Amino acid sequence: MVRAATLFIPLFEAFSWFDAGLQTLMTEAGWAEVSRSQTMAMILVRQGCNRPAAIARALGISRQSASTIIADMIEAGIFAMEPDPGDKRAKIVTITPLGQKRANDARDAVFQLTAELERRIGRDNVANLWNALTANWGPPVESLRHVNRAGWKSSI
Repeated sequence: MVRAATLFIPLFEAFSWFDAGLQTLMTEAGWAEVSRSQTMAMILVRQGCNRPAAIARALGISRQSASTIIADMIEAGIFAMEPDPGDKRAKIVTITPLGQKRANDARDAVFQLTAELERRIGRDNVANLWNALTANWGPPVESLRHVNRAGWKSSI
């Protein structure tokens, strides 16, 4: 059995592998490099998380930091801020046509990276990885009361 503490490392390394490959392929396609936070913000907005405060919460950063990321992406022509049709006092982040083109190119790059990963580690391993990562893990653990600690040893 793999210790839970060690699983976090390969999960992060796998994410970093995709992020580095995505940056490389996007740069080769003529797009300016963006930060990892900007990539994550784009993913969130495409998934419907479009209020600046919600983006900040999802990224685990301050509202000020999220506002900086959003402002940089607006300046780059990727995002726009528009009135929220459901709340006239609020604004939402939208993807511009240029941002949509970038997102489409990024999606194509991720398909290429997935094909390369299949070539490197095998189609069955990629399918198993997909199945494990898309399984219902339940809600995030919010307390040790919700953790089955059988066989668990703290290093603290």
